[in-house]
Amino acid sequence: MAESGAGDNTEAPTGRKLEQAREQGNIAQSRELHIFSGLGLATIALVMIVPASARSFISQMAGLCDHVEQIRLDPSTVAFLLEMSCKMLMMLSFPVIIAAVAGGIATAAMQSGFLFRPEALVPDIGRLNPLKGVKKMFGVSSLIEALKSILKVIVFSLILYAVVKDVLVLAPRTMFWSAETFSAQISKITLRILISVLVVQIGIIVLDEGWTRYKRLQDLKMSRQDIKDEMKDSEGDPHVKGRQRQLRMQRNRKLIRKAVQSATVVVTNPTHYAVALSYEVGTSGAPKIVAKGADELAGRIREFAYEAKVPVISNPPLARSLYKLPEDVEIPYEYFQAVAAIIAYVWRLKQPAGTQRKPVL
Repeated sequence: MAESGAGDNTEAPTGRKLEQAREQGNIAQSRELHIFSGLGLATIALVMIVPASARSFISQMAGLCDHVEQIRLDPSTVAFLLEMSCKMLMMLSFPVIIAAVAGGIATAAMQSGFLFRPEALVPDIGRLNPLKGVKKMFGVSSLIEALKSILKVIVFSLILYAVVKDVLVLAPRTMFWSAETFSAQISKITLRILISVLVVQIGIIVLDEGWTRYKRLQDLKMSRQDIKDEMKDSEGDPHVKGRQRQLRMQRNRKLIRKAVQSATVVVTNPTHYAVALSYEVGTSGAPKIVAKGADELAGRIREFAYEAKVPVISNPPLARSLYKLPEDVEIPYEYFQAVAAIIAYVWRLKQPAGTQRKPVL
């Protein structure tokens, strides 16, 4: 396909161009939607799975605090406490992490239509080109991403500030809380933060999805020459196809002209249909349809008949009936009488007076 400058690409991409881009991995994917899905599933996991584990962890830690004077701080004890704490933290965080990763992967797969490209796993040295990296760094897309990141930091900071401000009011009371109360409050605060982030993320997704789709269509725009080249590749050159169509019409016209020249009579509608009939005296067969046409082709058949001095007889009912029959086939018996009358009339016109005889069909 011809390469064109960016300024020449003013036409919307064709369906074939969009499909080729998809096969090459160029798909409109919103990273914000991936984040939203991950956070959403992580929130569900936090609500359904984590509270029980958190209560168990806090209860164990509270038990240790109640007997802190009995704990000897030797290396083996410290190692045991660290190991236990790490295991509990992993039990708390593992379901959330798995849910977040699964949400992101599932969303990416659905956005791409479950497209798998093995070649995408092969390292691309071209991506290491520093010039391309600099261009991307100062491009419009990078500017949009930077503004989006700044907006997210500001909004999420405000959310965190509002939550922390409320938490600080409760801070003095925490020393009187039981393990269950403390666990419930921590879960409540975390859930509040996540839900607030998800609500804001929805607005960001709408903007990001619109921008991503717009940017992709802009990048895939084509020039008029690109579209012409694509048509040549997929459907053939329009000029060649037009020439071939013209040659077919000329060939058909010659065949029809030759068939009409051999006809005995042409029966017309008189304007919409024309049927050329041929009948040879002394043969045992019935008259045969050698050419037929409707509208424009009917007009050409009449012209060819006039040029060849073949009689043209107007009989609308018979012309319509004969037009429905296939070419190069003898007419059925039910049309014998009407056709015989027309052929007899034609013979009377051609033969001298006193020598005419009615054809026998």
